Amino acid sequence: MGTVLFYFLLTLVALLIVFALYLLVRILRIYFKAKRLEAMRNYEIIMYSALHKLGPERTLDTLLPNPDPKILEEVLLRMGDEGAEGWKDKVIDLYSLAGFTEKRLKQLRSRLKSRRSDAARRLGRICDPGAVPHLKRLLGDDKEEVREAALYALGRIGTRESLEAMLEAMDLADRWGQEKVAETMDDVGEESRLFLVELLKDENPARRAFAADVMGRIGGAEEAAHLEKALSDKELDVRARAADSLGKLRHHPSRPALLEALKDPDWQVRSQVVKALGRIGDARDAPRLVEALRDREWWVRNNAAAALREMGEAGERPLIEALWDEDRFARETAAQALEESSIVERVVDGMRGEEEIPDGERIIHRLAEIGCVGTITQVLSDLPEDAVKARLTALLSDIDNPDLKKIARRGAGNPRNADGDERP
Repeated sequence: MGTVLFYFLLTLVALLIVFALYLLVRILRIYFKAKRLEAMRNYEIIMYSALHKLGPERTLDTLLPNPDPKILEEVLLRMGDEGAEGWKDKVIDLYSLAGFTEKRLKQLRSRLKSRRSDAARRLGRICDPGAVPHLKRLLGDDKEEVREAALYALGRIGTRESLEAMLEAMDLADRWGQEKVAETMDDVGEESRLFLVELLKDENPARRAFAADVMGRIGGAEEAAHLEKALSDKELDVRARAADSLGKLRHHPSRPALLEALKDPDWQVRSQVVKALGRIGDARDAPRLVEALRDREWWVRNNAAAALREMGEAGERPLIEALWDEDRFARETAAQALEESSIVERVVDGMRGEEEIPDGERIIHRLAEIGCVGTITQVLSDLPEDAVKARLTALLSDIDNPDLKKIARRGAGNPRNADGDERP
């Protein structure tokens, strides 16, 4: 018994020692982290106070003669992240004078991808335009991680040279590269917006299409005016992307240009135009969208129906009227859109005493006539054997559809009176 107790206490002491060591390590980490943060704050105070008065060289020689390189670089990178005007050039100069620029440029040639990508991101954070030629070479790196870091850095630098370098990489890249360049352009800001406006006039149609696409993400009223002009570009892809971007911008004054573009001979453009009109959401455009339901191309019809659905009540009434349109395409597309908008469920809810939809039973009957019976049969199957189900079954009794007839026969096998009680 004594031996067992001895080993138990020994184990307990060992566990306490391990726990104490763990706490000691945690405390030391917190202590050194606090010391590091304090040192960084001191460096920041010195640099913000002295850089403006003394300049980078004298600040480094006089006030920071023997700095901790890791702390100094991190502080400079943080100052670069802030990117305040008036400080930017001084921070870049100080980063170079401290030897960090040369070190990171050399690191860009490292055999390790992690070191190359880390160096690229640091040069991007400091926003040094002089690093652009070196970063440009990394856009052809065989490692995705490195290419992404180079794109990030070029986007952060945000000069015309860096934007042009990104475009050159895009010309040689696959779709992945184009998407990454577009994402980076989003983060550049005002400089990229001006650059994209010029790019929209480029001789290369791929670049014009790229500019039209990215404008939809970062543009505003000024860019919308240029996109309206691009709706008449000779290249199909440029026109289609311009229409899509105008929809993303939801620029109401662009409606007339988009309505005119509904006459475009290429369906790819028309399909984007109707989608854009739906996003803008002006009820006055509903008649033109109904016309698009008669388009020969499925994508145009589908997007027109979706656009009307986006308009809410103002778009639903034209869709209902289109159920009796002379054009088969218009009828079928409208029926599908209404079915997807839960109109069957809403009509049935109205029949059960909730808000009633005008002509609800007529709409359901017409949907069944056209052949959109999927939701109807599901609703009928889920309904209890009551007066509402009996009304619906009677309403659809003349429709020659096997699924509907099967449900009707099943209901007839267990008839109930109007109060829902089984008949004797």
